[in-house]
Amino acid sequence: MSHAVIIKKAVKKYGNFTALNGVDLEIRPGEFFTLLGPSGCGKTTTLRMIAGFESPDEGEIYLGDEAINSLTPNKRDTAMVFQSYALLPHYNVFDNVAYGLKIRKLPKEEIKERVLNILKLVAFRWTAAASCFSPGSGH
Repeated sequence: MSHAVIIKKAVKKYGNFTALNGVDLEIRPGEFFTLLGPSGCGKTTTLRMIAGFESPDEGEIYLGDEAINSLTPNKRDTAMVFQSYALLPHYNVFDNVAYGLKIRKLPKEEIKERVLNILKLVAFRWTAAASCFSPGSGH
């Protein structure tokens, strides 16, 4: 089986601080994957490297069979949403989730289907029309 993302022996240092030290990771196509760990353990650094906003000091990153270390973010078929900073307050939940798909100019029906599927997958408790910043939403 091929892999959607492979990271081999990734190392990332910021001065004397080692954020990643020989990380190996394989994510299969269609797999729901979560990076979970304490603050400072390298979760964001790993995601930034996959997206192309950081480069590993050592190691390789692959999307499918293609090594992508030298590709700029706009040349990778990836997206990264930064916690609450990337939410668009004038958009509802559906439109925030759909934003990247709309930018890619996918057909409206495909966008609708994919957004509703992902909201169902993460068991979003409120309607897709809800505001992202409704009181007590906690999401």
